[in-house]
Amino acid sequence: MLDYLITAQTLPGSSPIRRLDPRTRLLGFAGLLVVFVAARRPLPAVLALTVTIALVALARVPLRFALGSVRSVAPWLALIAAVQVGFGVGDRPGCPPLWSWGPSLCVLEFALLTLLRFLGILLLMGLLVWTTPIPDLVRAIEALAMPLDRLGLPAHQVAMVGVIGVRFLPTMALELERLRKAQAARGGDIGGGTGFLSRVRRTLPLVVPLFILSLRRAERLAEAMEARAYGVGERRSHPLGLHFRPLDAVVLAGLAAFVVGMLIL
Repeated sequence: MLDYLITAQTLPGSSPIRRLDPRTRLLGFAGLLVVFVAARRPLPAVLALTVTIALVALARVPLRFALGSVRSVAPWLALIAAVQVGFGVGDRPGCPPLWSWGPSLCVLEFALLTLLRFLGILLLMGLLVWTTPIPDLVRAIEALAMPLDRLGLPAHQVAMVGVIGVRFLPTMALELERLRKAQAARGGDIGGGTGFLSRVRRTLPLVVPLFILSLRRAERLAEAMEARAYGVGERRSHPLGLHFRPLDAVVLAGLAAFVVGMLIL
């Protein structure tokens, strides 16, 4: 379970990606996410995945480390692809089958597209968190959500809700690891096989205690924020402001052109 923790760690170091404004990184994440979600053929997804891998390298994140977050969910991705192929998801009239009783090319193409989507989204999420500290991410979301203030929605609280959700992922992964060790110390059956069904069977007894622990942590967090009078008074200020540089404009323009081209493709 500790493999999940690497998806929510801000890595130290310096790179061109880290020198960009947090809003630029967040908008870039959103733009590439749109490409992965809107892709209807594998080619745009492959091109977007190539750009994502290039950004990971530009951020000076080891590719082996980046793929570690994908390795932990690989069995689930394989199961999703197998279910899609088995039920013929994505089939269209006129698609030639590979053989008389096998799936058509359209089904295999859709399964490949699904795998590319998940892989790209996982790498994008990791890249955003690895290169953007939590305070910068809060300020970026707050600045981009500023128009919501005119609609009566507090931008800072919306940003805080999103960041708390991201921060809870490694916390819950650590709690899950502690639960597994506690059950093993009490003679619980957490071993026995390395197959997919065995892993699911070992995970099910941990769902209820993990759910209870998440509720307790959420309650303690709410009490701590209330004790500090969070949300009372005027808008909070920040000691360090966000600075939009010419490089950010160039990156956003290039990204916008890439997203439009992929949507047209």
